[in-house]
Amino acid sequence: MSPNYAIEQRLRLLDFLLEHYGHVGRTELCAFFGISSPCASNDIAMYNEANPGNAVYDFKRKRWVRSATFKPRYS
Repeated sequence: MSPNYAIEQRLRLLDFLLEHYGHVGRTELCAFFGISSPCASNDIAMYNEANPGNAVYDFKRKRWVRSATFKPRYS
């Protein structure tokens, strides 16, 4: 089942930020889309499920960072 349009846009932003900036966190999604922190967490989990190995969690920085094996999904 494919995500609805709003979720797809958030997943595209996640992919873009990882590709171009190398990291992403819930804060960026919340600020850009005006969504709640739990909603942003769900989006990140959905992105990671659909794109395994693209991002790894950096506990020190408390954000997701691009992995060495990153392959953009929406480019």
